[in-house]
Amino acid sequence: MQRFLGLIGLVACLALVSGCEDGGGSDTSQVRFRNDSASKTVMAVWDGLAVGPIAPGELTDYREANEGVHTMQWIEAGSNKELTTVATPSLVAGHNYTFPYVD
Repeated sequence: MQRFLGLIGLVACLALVSGCEDGGGSDTSQVRFRNDSASKTVMAVWDGLAVGPIAPGELTDYREANEGVHTMQWIEAGSNKELTTVATPSLVAGHNYTFPYVD
């Protein structure tokens, strides 16, 4: 029983770390982007394509993405200044993901 509870705890921790939400079991995933900056207007660069501009406090609509590894980076809108390094999130089919920018 203790091993079972430990496994449930591990799965819950992994879900929190990955930032995923249950999306209902489709063959693809859904991603969206949120700007938690108080002052910067940003753009998400997802697999090399800019999404935005995203104003402070704004949340984009979900967009479909294939499962697997992608690239993600935040840049400042207007100046195209890189705000983060390139990340490589790995998506699981049937889940929804929200990627926040926080400065």
